[in-house]
Amino acid sequence: MSLRLTLAALVFTLLLAPQPLVHAAAPQNAVNPAQPRNQASLALGNALQQVSIAAAHLRRALDSINVPKWKAPGDVRQTTLSDVDSMQRDVADTLPNLINTALADPAKISPAFSVYRNVDALYDVLLRVSETAQLAGSNDARLLEDQRAALEDSRTQLGAALLQSSQAQDAEVMHLRATAVAAPPPPPSTKTVIDDGPSTKPKSTKKRVHKPAPQPGTTPPQ
Repeated sequence: MSLRLTLAALVFTLLLAPQPLVHAAAPQNAVNPAQPRNQASLALGNALQQVSIAAAHLRRALDSINVPKWKAPGDVRQTTLSDVDSMQRDVADTLPNLINTALADPAKISPAFSVYRNVDALYDVLLRVSETAQLAGSNDARLLEDQRAALEDSRTQLGAALLQSSQAQDAEVMHLRATAVAAPPPPPSTKTVIDDGPSTKPKSTKKRVHKPAPQPGTTPPQ
C-alpha cells in the first residue's frame, strides 16, 4: 500500500513539474523538407545497384545453360532459345544503359521507372524459361529458378524505392505550396519625392501700394 502511494505521489509531482526542456528542444526536432527526398534518392540508388547485380548474375547464368539438350519438343526448345537470346541482349546492353542513366541522377524518377519496366518484362520471359526448364527436367532448372528469385527481389526493392521517391516528391511540392501561401505579402510601395531645390520661377518684386485711410470728419475731394 505504501508503495502505491509513493508511486502515485511521484507521478503527481512529475505532472505538475514545469518542463521547459521539452519546449526548448522542439525546434531542434523540426524535419528538413529536403531530408525525405535525399533519403528516397539514396534508397533508389541502392535499388538500382541491386538490379545491376542481379542482371550481371543472370547474364552469366544464361551463358552457361544448354537449351538444345533439354528433353522438350523441338518447337519448345526453339522458342526457349529465342527467349534466352532476347534476355542475353537485354542484360548485356539495354538494361545496363538504362541503369547507368538512372544512376546518373537518382533524384529523377522517370529514368528509374524505365529500368523498372524493363526488369518487369525481363522477369516475365525469365519466368517462362525457368518453368520450361523445370517441365523438361533439365539440370539448368535450379540455376534459372535462383536467378528468377533474385531478379524478383531486386524488382520488388526497386518498386518500393520508386514509391518512396514519388511520395517524397509529392511531400516536397506540398511543402513548397504551403510555404508560398503562408508567405507575408510584399510591403506596399512608397512614393519617393525628389527635391530639386527652389523653384526657378522668379517671384514678383512689385510692391503693393496701400491707400491711406480717410481721416474722420473730412470730406473726400469731389
